[in-house]
Amino acid sequence: MAGSRGAANQSLYRARILLDCWDAARQASRFPDKALDDAFLPAVRAHLCDAYGWFLLAVSGVEQTSQAVALPASTADLPAPEAGRSIAPELREFAVLEREGWLADLIATPAAEAPLVDPRAAGEILGSDRQAPGYAVIEALWSRLSNTMQRMDDSLAEC
Repeated sequence: MAGSRGAANQSLYRARILLDCWDAARQASRFPDKALDDAFLPAVRAHLCDAYGWFLLAVSGVEQTSQAVALPASTADLPAPEAGRSIAPELREFAVLEREGWLADLIATPAAEAPLVDPRAAGEILGSDRQAPGYAVIEALWSRLSNTMQRMDDSLAEC
């Protein structure tokens, strides 16, 4: 049994390894960018979605679970809190980001099907901010997820 926070960090780490390999392959210019995007994007996205699912479990109070558990893809997949308990503010923040923020693109159907909003863009929801999924967009999503998880983890550790 692995803790869900540890599993989230492990998935985030695996995504980082793939991103670094993807960037090295881009720098080597041996293959077309489109071929590299097609090769790396699904795997990096899968690790990021796993990291998010594990972190959702951690925030909802599920620290110990087996790898066989079905990971939530979004806050909607989490069970309702126990009677008398409120929904954690972190989960409310995630629910908003799933509807109208950078998380909406991460958890949407496979990234290759539609352009993503570049998380580095100021407005985040304008059509002009959309980019075809590629290294820069996915790397920015990794950074946003990593920073958000770190911020929330620090906050949860203080409680």
